[in-house]
Amino acid sequence: MAPPSPHRSSILNLFKAGVPPVDIIKRLGVPSRTVYDSISRFKKLGTFLDRCGRGRKPTVVTPDRIKAVKERIRRNAHRSIRKMAEGMKISRRSLGRIVKDKLKLTCYRVRKAAILSEATTKKRLERSKKLLQRTRNGEHLVTVFSDEKLFTVQAEFNPQNHRVLAETSEEAFANGRTIHQASHPASVMVFGAVCADGKSPLLFVDQGVKINKEVYILQILEKTLLPWAQKHFNGRHWVFQQDGAPAHTAKLSQQWCETHLPAFIPKDEWPPSSPDLNPLDYSIWGVLQNKFNAKPHSSIEALKKTLVKEWDALSPEYLRATIDAYPRRLRAVIEKRGGRMEQD
Repeated sequence: MAPPSPHRSSILNLFKAGVPPVDIIKRLGVPSRTVYDSISRFKKLGTFLDRCGRGRKPTVVTPDRIKAVKERIRRNAHRSIRKMAEGMKISRRSLGRIVKDKLKLTCYRVRKAAILSEATTKKRLERSKKLLQRTRNGEHLVTVFSDEKLFTVQAEFNPQNHRVLAETSEEAFANGRTIHQASHPASVMVFGAVCADGKSPLLFVDQGVKINKEVYILQILEKTLLPWAQKHFNGRHWVFQQDGAPAHTAKLSQQWCETHLPAFIPKDEWPPSSPDLNPLDYSIWGVLQNKFNAKPHSSIEALKKTLVKEWDALSPEYLRATIDAYPRRLRAVIEKRGGRMEQD
């Protein structure tokens, strides 16, 4: 179908102003047929806009097809676009157009998170508001955020997205196409702490040692955290943060922090079930894991060596940017009334 004349609106404006068709032809320098056809069409339709339905009628993205897709998603929102397209015998591109353009739906990645009860949600909201107030004087920039993390020698990968480019299957195998996994891979528990302008040395907890309140105070707080923080801050004020792990919230641990640290966030002030507010959980551990977990490690010692290397490589700029995200995340929790913040 030929496109409409670009002069159509000008022709009709002159016609409505009382200019005869002959003069319109002369003024605009367009063929007489274009002028008379445009005027005739205007008299018939009462508008210079295209008629509804102009162009080829859709054969795939039809109202019935859109309704069918909407019903399938209503019954199961976890449906695969590819499998749904195969089942409905239409292209994946057409189905994607229906989902995105017609139904206005967005595909979000499924993620793991602890169930938030009504009481937990309320505490997250109330405590996030108070912590946000404390960031307005820059307290988060002198806060030492801490956490423990279990790492394994076994490589982690996503079988759907993890690929190896090679000319032959033998070359792909040599370059890591097959990742061998043990039922119970060797692992090591790591403690780390970060602030806006520095990070503590990594502490590796001996295998078989459970982190109870005594181990936490003696090995982590007294021997690792406190000496590093005193040297790093060199007399400056600082605040210690820890999550709600039993060893952290134990009465003995809380008393030790109150006695030996310049300031800390007590167990009743840190939001429960909130790894999304700890920089180590929401960024740093993930960065380390992505870097060293691409290939398996032959031993615990090899794993420790890689962890220390990647930990030391974390730049001051990255640490500052990660801590700067903390107030924004507090605001996001408040906007969600204590619920989980949205992440795609």
